[in-house]
Amino acid sequence: MTEMQTTDGRAPVTADVTFPDGRYGRRREPQRRRPAVTAALTIGVVLAGLVAAWRLTELYGQTEVSERLRGFDDSVPGQVTVEFEVYKPAGAGAVCAVRSRDLAGAEIGYAEVEIPADDATRVVMSYPLAVEGVPNTGEVLRCWQTD
Repeated sequence: MTEMQTTDGRAPVTADVTFPDGRYGRRREPQRRRPAVTAALTIGVVLAGLVAAWRLTELYGQTEVSERLRGFDDSVPGQVTVEFEVYKPAGAGAVCAVRSRDLAGAEIGYAEVEIPADDATRVVMSYPLAVEGVPNTGEVLRCWQTD
């Protein structure tokens, strides 16, 4: 019978090596798995995530009023005409924040435009915004429903 040898002439180490007692410390037994605890923690984390997502959607999600900028005209000195659409529930009013900025990004004009309550769900507005400087943009920041 032949023994296996490594390339340097030593006998290979086998998997059934036993260490001397007390030399390397106490040997730990394998830990018990706790699938119930892991499952409960996983379910708890998922539920907490769902509750947080629901709450953030309630606070910051899609509102009933939305806006869309159609364009702006800055050809008249001292003013920017901002044209935008507002989508709102029928019978409800809204307020939209409109602003203009210069080339450096500084705000040079701001107004809150009221959209009256009527039966229309889509309103096109054209608002002449007074500015202090040379405008570069005309923007609708956001719109919200009035009570």
